[in-house]
Amino acid sequence: MDEVTVRAVRGVRVAAVAAGVVAAIAVVTFLVWPDQQVQPIAAPTAFPTATADGAVATPTPQQSSTPTPSPSAKRKGCAAEPSACGYPDSTTTGVPAGTALTVVSGDLTITKKGAVVSGKDIRGCVLVKAPNVTIRKSKITCTSYYGIGSFAEEYAGGGLLVEDVEIDCKNHNTTGIGYYGAKVRRANIHGCENGFDIDDTMTIEDSYIHDLYEGATGHSDGAQFAGGAHIVLRHNTIFNPGGTSAIISHPTGNSDVLITDNFLAGGAYTLYCPREKSTAFRVIGNRFGRQFSAKGGAYGAWDSCGKIAERRGNFWDDTLKAVAS
Repeated sequence: MDEVTVRAVRGVRVAAVAAGVVAAIAVVTFLVWPDQQVQPIAAPTAFPTATADGAVATPTPQQSSTPTPSPSAKRKGCAAEPSACGYPDSTTTGVPAGTALTVVSGDLTITKKGAVVSGKDIRGCVLVKAPNVTIRKSKITCTSYYGIGSFAEEYAGGGLLVEDVEIDCKNHNTTGIGYYGAKVRRANIHGCENGFDIDDTMTIEDSYIHDLYEGATGHSDGAQFAGGAHIVLRHNTIFNPGGTSAIISHPTGNSDVLITDNFLAGGAYTLYCPREKSTAFRVIGNRFGRQFSAKGGAYGAWDSCGKIAERRGNFWDDTLKAVAS
């Protein structure tokens, strides 16, 4: 699918659930707030191909039983060294030390179901166009659109697994990973405008999103949600000192969402919950840091979270006291 087509398809879907953005369909909108921002969403084209045989499996929605926060919740002041308190940082994410990497020059498209990409230094962006792909123990340096793009418009079946990967956007208005059918573990994402663009059936665990790039026109978010479902963010460290948020939801379009046991800090508000409506949206046992602002974010720890299905057990990093409503 070419760039124009992907932009058009994505724009129509977002416009259907976001009031007031119909005029922006021609350039595609991604709704973020408090200040609306047009975000380009497109898949790179004309890439070389990596192939491998494998089985196809339909992903299962990721919603869960009620989680138990980690033992690190008992220790104060984890911002300087998250891993000392059990949270992800650069010492526990990305390519494991000692891994030998083979250079892949330029962008990479993966078109074969079950393909495995491992031990690569990919100096370009990755586009996934087949189910059940695995990308592990690799570094991706991408400055255009998505470090790893997995789009519902490109293929069916989901099943993408990304683990022990570093994505460096080199301080460009690029998104690390988006937006469909993926499980991500122990990723180290930095230098990007957004860590994640999330729609349907996405699970992000044990990952470190930090040092995001704002630029002259950016509105950086650790993770930004479109109108999607079956979303889990569990046990991640997301620090965004100067941007919009650590996590920002869609105002009306999210269902079956679990945000739990994360270490979050920065943003205007650190966490934006759906401001109008949602279904089964839960925020449980998260630690909020005040290293960038006395309020967590410039205006507070969260916005609109009193309207969601469940919110409990969330606390401040420096005192372990509950984050007030």
